[in-house]
Amino acid sequence: MKSARRRMVVILYGKGGVGKTTVCSHLAAQYAAGGRKVLLLGCDPKTDTSTRFLSGKKPPTMLDMVEGRFGRRFSELLTRTPSGVDIMETGGPEPGVGCGGRGVATLCQFLEEHPRELASYDVVLFDVLGDLVCGGFVAPLRFGKGNCVFIISSEEPASLFAANNIARMTRRPYYDAAAVGGIIFNLRHNDAPQGHLASFAKKIGVAVVGSVPRDPLIMEAEERGLTVQAHAPSSKAARQFAVLAKAVEAACRSKRSAKAAPMGNDEFWAFVRQHRIASL
Repeated sequence: MKSARRRMVVILYGKGGVGKTTVCSHLAAQYAAGGRKVLLLGCDPKTDTSTRFLSGKKPPTMLDMVEGRFGRRFSELLTRTPSGVDIMETGGPEPGVGCGGRGVATLCQFLEEHPRELASYDVVLFDVLGDLVCGGFVAPLRFGKGNCVFIISSEEPASLFAANNIARMTRRPYYDAAAVGGIIFNLRHNDAPQGHLASFAKKIGVAVVGSVPRDPLIMEAEERGLTVQAHAPSSKAARQFAVLAKAVEAACRSKRSAKAAPMGNDEFWAFVRQHRIASL
């Protein structure tokens, strides 16, 4: 039976390679397992959001539509997965040709053209490349899609720098609807110093929603093209994503989402030096 709850639209941003797709995919799987109708939107030219659901099968993309390989019907570009997660991918041009961000803007326009289909979902998740060198990648905010933004970061300086830039992006006046629900730390090294993470979140004015420790089971699942919930449903890693999914939903439903207060570049690097944060 369809949930009577208000639709939850979540946008996840993070530096390339930080594990943003890992987090987003597992959240989608968790919500689907709980009986929600879930739409997962892959906004990366690598078209890798679907890898844990389709066992290597390539889904149709927005680029395929633009180039005439598929029509403009919602059903033609939607891929239904055995786990119950519906997926759309933007795709992207060949390296050095075209603009990856254009695909994200095309996806948002496509969703605007299909309000009835979009309204049928309980949860919509955008998995967005977060280095933010291109305005196209912030199209989900500009098109008014997101009611809650989450930042994915590791404990390392480059990732924190990108997280601070994402917080800075949400301060732009034309993204008035963008509220930061919090930051999720996807740890690269469980034994690395982590005391600075809470300080960083407090400094930029966002809540820590959760942390995902590095776990070999997550990597094993990825190698098999699965989520950890499908690969090892009784594992600690699977339980941690269940907890994280509840925390993300609570942050979206509550009044805690607020405008961030990002640091300037000089202030950020002073913070890094003060806390002796190093790449590992």
